[in-house]
Amino acid sequence: MKHVTKWIVSGIGLLGLTLFATMTASAIEKPEFEQLVKDGKMEVRKYAKIHIVSTSMEQEGQRNSAFRKLANYIGKGNDKQQKIKMTAPVIVDHSHKKDKADGAKVTMSFVVPKKVVEAGIPEPTDPDVKLSVIEGGKYAVTSFKSSNSEKARQEAITELRAWIKEKGYKEKGAPSFAFYNPPWIPQALRTNEVWIEID
Repeated sequence: MKHVTKWIVSGIGLLGLTLFATMTASAIEKPEFEQLVKDGKMEVRKYAKIHIVSTSMEQEGQRNSAFRKLANYIGKGNDKQQKIKMTAPVIVDHSHKKDKADGAKVTMSFVVPKKVVEAGIPEPTDPDVKLSVIEGGKYAVTSFKSSNSEKARQEAITELRAWIKEKGYKEKGAPSFAFYNPPWIPQALRTNEVWIEID
């Protein structure tokens, strides 16, 4: 009987955690898009311009430091001392790997909320934090688990690129990763995506 009770409690706990993870992901503002194609895990989405606040890091292992800088910006670390709501996804962009001008190899970005864009985006007070935009366009997208696994990330890229080639699309840029959940959500319950811009 004790084993049965323990199993029920564990099941309820997992269900509650799943519901919490789902509610957390769905409650946060995300960029709007039009879904053009849906093929199993694969999608083509059309995004409008996305305003972002970004900071660079030399490698993936510096994600915590980069996240803290961006969290400081939305926590009043800006010229208006304005507290800004957290959004999703956190975008990690590898397209700057060969940018020798500033030495940046990887860029982490938060999406600026729509209301903040409309009212005027505050300037960062940290010189390592910059405002920029992701231009609107069409993106091939797929989801994957284990955001902390380099193997999982690379397998997702390989799978998406194979699908892009199969469908006759043409890549326009390097892959970006989109992470939708806070770090306390277990890996198995997280929503992670790869985005590749296409023609």
